[in-house]
Amino acid sequence: MNKTAFTPLFIYNIANLDKTDNKCYFIRLKTCQTEDFIVPLRLSITVVGNILAEKVNTEGFILLMTMIKNKIQHIIFLLSSEENSSMADGKILPCANLLHAKALVIVLISVIMLVACERHTPTWKQMDIAENLMNAKPDSALAVLDGIPVSDVKGKEASARYALLKSMALDKNYIDTTTFNILQPAIDYYIEHGTPDERLRTYYYQGRIYQNQGDDDAAMQSFMRGKEFCQEASDTLAMANLMVAQATILYSTYKIDDYIKNNLGAAKLYKAINRPDYEISCLANVLDGSILNNDRTLADSVMSIAQERVKQNSELGMVIAPYALSYALKFGNKEDIVDILHYYEHMQNLSDETKLDIVEAYCKIGDSSNANRFMDSIDSTSKVRTSLKYLAIQSDILESQGDIAGALTAYRKFSTTIDSIHMNIFSRDLLFAQERHEMEKDNLMEKQRVDKIIWLSLCIVFVLLIIIGYVYYRYRLGKAKSLLDTQEKQRLQLEQENLKRENENLELRSRQIELERHSLQQANEKLELERHNAVLEKQAAQLECERQSLAAENLRLKIVQLENESESLKEVLKKQKDLAKPIEDAIKIRIEMLNGLLASRITDNDSYAEPYGTWKDQIIQDKDEFMNTTRLAFKASHPKFIKYLEQHELTESEINYVCLYAIGLRGKEVGEYLQLKRHYHISSDVRKKLDIDEHQTNIGIYIRKLMKQL
Repeated sequence: MNKTAFTPLFIYNIANLDKTDNKCYFIRLKTCQTEDFIVPLRLSITVVGNILAEKVNTEGFILLMTMIKNKIQHIIFLLSSEENSSMADGKILPCANLLHAKALVIVLISVIMLVACERHTPTWKQMDIAENLMNAKPDSALAVLDGIPVSDVKGKEASARYALLKSMALDKNYIDTTTFNILQPAIDYYIEHGTPDERLRTYYYQGRIYQNQGDDDAAMQSFMRGKEFCQEASDTLAMANLMVAQATILYSTYKIDDYIKNNLGAAKLYKAINRPDYEISCLANVLDGSILNNDRTLADSVMSIAQERVKQNSELGMVIAPYALSYALKFGNKEDIVDILHYYEHMQNLSDETKLDIVEAYCKIGDSSNANRFMDSIDSTSKVRTSLKYLAIQSDILESQGDIAGALTAYRKFSTTIDSIHMNIFSRDLLFAQERHEMEKDNLMEKQRVDKIIWLSLCIVFVLLIIIGYVYYRYRLGKAKSLLDTQEKQRLQLEQENLKRENENLELRSRQIELERHSLQQANEKLELERHNAVLEKQAAQLECERQSLAAENLRLKIVQLENESESLKEVLKKQKDLAKPIEDAIKIRIEMLNGLLASRITDNDSYAEPYGTWKDQIIQDKDEFMNTTRLAFKASHPKFIKYLEQHELTESEINYVCLYAIGLRGKEVGEYLQLKRHYHISSDVRKKLDIDEHQTNIGIYIRKLMKQL
């Protein structure tokens, strides 16, 4: 789509919109409410107009956007006026406004479509094709770019892209340029508006042009500015190329450490994008630098990596071979040098630089004839004959041949040449290009730091002024407040004195009332205490009567119990004439004790209970006798009970233990009476034999209940 063909028509239509009679807006009737249309329309056309005016760069579109913005302001004014009149007439908007806005929206949409189509023009597509061919077929990419008419490249962005692609194509086709005629549009646009990749490429090719001009200092500055975008950029190839170009300048200034560092970084990047040809070239440069630095460890590492690359691709051996000879000259022995020289003997079309390395190798092993032969084979017009290495080797060869005068002349020429190179380096101030760049960065950072300190100081001063003002305000306020407080205290003090006197009078009166109330309270308490004591005495008398009644009832029940037990034992003696002598004696003793205890209870005479007391002391002392007699008594009075126990395989001692529960003792009382450590074990054995639950059934209750049932 050619946007220039539509520009005059749009300008004409928009210009004619201003000629419309404004009265036509108020002729026809209303169709919609103001709030439903005017506000969103006003916002949308304002935002779109501003965006278009900022994004479009050509003069025709800038003029078009200016007229659209003027028309937008005109319509907004009319819509606002109509809004006010519509509010007065019932908030009704005429249809003319809607038609006018519709026409304007159509124009805006058309302009947006034109701007969106800018990147879909044939020119832009051809540049896309050239960029895709750039790395694989740079000659084809250059042909595509040459086929684009310059008149079709419109707009700053398109011109910048075309300029950058053209510079890239020329460089990749080894066409050196020393002017900025082609690259300048890219420099003007991308330095300010480009992406990190575009800025990186622009600075790189700017530096390459400076290199072609021989201005290594300016080239180094461009490379260092481009290197600042390496962290954000994604074009790995451009980053690696920039590092190699920078390393070339560093090598010429004898900054070998930086030269090695840049080539190592570039080799890693080339490996990441699978460019072994570029990687082996960087490794060769690293090997050359390590040889110059006499760093055998690094040289051995590079040689090991290079051998692996050559195994994968034998063509790469031609790149690393000359440096392998330099490696052998620096770190190898005579046999290593001879082996490498045999490799070169049958090779044709050797470069002059390689021949010079071979000459140096022959000199080192003492073969001056072959050294002189290869020295003579170097082209007389080659730049190698003016190099420092050639002059140094020439001096050694002439000296070995006995030509001392020629050797001295060659050495003087070597000394003059190296001094000239040093003067040239220092005159261009190339050694300090990086230092200046770092100083500029440091100065910029220092300036930013100073600005921060200044702004921080101003903020601190401003805050201090606010604090001082606030403190002064609080001081004045506190002083005024203290004066008012003093006056208020004096007034309150007078009032307090008056109140104090009134309170004293009230306090005296209240004390009198309190004394009277206290006297009445004491009298009431005394009466209440007397009444309470009378109630307590009455309750005590009632309790005493109840206690005596209960005691009498208990005595009666005990007497009845003793009588029943005595009668029961007597009945046993009457019915069972054939009782064993021990059982009969035990029963008689029990009857005698029960009769004495019964007589003491009835007559309330303790003399009748003396035999019982003696018997009680006796059974406490002779526990076994008491327990045996008790078992015999139960065997006579409750034979089924004793038989039940024997059927459950209770021993005689266990039956004696159970009989203690049968006479009414509790578990604790049985334990205290027996005073046996095995009391708990006996109880457990009895429970097991009688199938009594260990925790839920009381053994005493169970035994007495069992005795009554049997």
